[in-house]
Order: sequence, then C-alpha cells, then structure tokens
Amino acid sequence: MKLLKKLQATYEKIGEKRGELKKVKNIAISLAQEGESVERIARILGETEKTIKEWMAETH
Repeated sequence: MKLLKKLQATYEKIGEKRGELKKVKNIAISLAQEGESVERIARILGETEKTIKEWMAETH
C-alpha cells in the first residue's frame, strides 16, 4: 500500500507540473500573438529564448 500511495503522489505531482507548463506555454503564445518579442516573453516567464522558440514552433 505504501508503494501505491507513493506512485499515486508521484503521478499527481507530474499532472500538476504538466498543468503548470501548459499554462505557461499558453501565456507565451498569447504574448507572442500580442506582438511581444521572444526575448521579452522569456524574461517575463523566466524561461530561455530557446524554450520559447520551441513552444512557438509547436503551435505552427
């Protein structure tokens, strides 16, 4: 039972992280659509420019 609870807790944390990442990606995309530069978006979100560019490429 302890192992099952640990696994469940781990999957919940992974789900939370995925949800947070999805929100940040959506914000990045919205900012880009509003005309913000990749550099500024990266600075605002605390991500690298490379990461922002990868997210943008995923949406096209």
